[in-house]
Amino acid sequence: GGTVYFDIGSFPAYGRLSRNSTAKLMAGARGEPDPRKRHPGDFTLWKAAGQHRLQVWPSPWGPGYPGWHIECSAMSMSLLGDRFDVHTGGADNVFPHHEAEIAQSESATGHRVVGAWMHGGLLMLSGARMAKSAGNFLRVTEIEEQRLDPLAFRYLALQAKYRAPLNFSVDGLTGADRALRNLRERIAEWSQDHEGEVDPVREEWDSRFSAAVADDLDLPRAMALVAELVRSDVARSTKSGLLTDWDRVLGLDLARTDSERVLPAGAEKLIAEREKARAAKDFVRSDQLREELKALGVEVFDRSIAK
Repeated sequence: GGTVYFDIGSFPAYGRLSRNSTAKLMAGARGEPDPRKRHPGDFTLWKAAGQHRLQVWPSPWGPGYPGWHIECSAMSMSLLGDRFDVHTGGADNVFPHHEAEIAQSESATGHRVVGAWMHGGLLMLSGARMAKSAGNFLRVTEIEEQRLDPLAFRYLALQAKYRAPLNFSVDGLTGADRALRNLRERIAEWSQDHEGEVDPVREEWDSRFSAAVADDLDLPRAMALVAELVRSDVARSTKSGLLTDWDRVLGLDLARTDSERVLPAGAEKLIAEREKARAAKDFVRSDQLREELKALGVEVFDRSIAK
């Protein structure tokens, strides 16, 4: 007793988001049926508290706590009201979590609450989902410790459609960092050119960028357009202006220069030599080179990134 379930049979639209149906769910049910449920897909609204549960609240059904799904309905509607445009989440949240959230919220309000659901693809590492629980995740601080710009990850992510999985690799992140710095350097150089009258081609480029973004956030197409613009014979000042404007969407901080990251003379050679020493497991030489770099004001971190 004390646990309250949502009867999915009472909500005809259940399965609309995930393209499931109560009949399909019934056919796919495994194990012994729970006698407290009318359908194997019924989910918990309120859970009876066990003896060792710390967060407990009183209710008409006895002490307990809200189910996982109801928490999200409560939070979203308390902050955004009972009608809002976009609800996001990971692709793994479509079913059962968001399906249950729809059933709860619409049953409570009597109308459709969310205008559009947008689900992001999973971040993959070596063929497995990157997750804290699996221990195969990466912190932003670890990216910084490798002297990589954290926005390089954003640059990398923009290469994939938001609904598709993204395969992460250190090589991919390093390449994105290099491409991002190169793009910033070009914009800094191009912005020095005097900008005269508005270039008539600007409207066409802007229109193409807006069309890509408006097409279900097709940011890979938008990034392809960035590359096309960089290679084009459009006036340099126009390129700089367009890219700076587009950055309001891309969020890559393209107007920033990386002058603070310029290494002292000879440092790059020492870093490359040290990497070779580490690869050869010559740690004595590696430590010597670390001290030489330190003398130049360059601190080296060796914390590894999962590959």
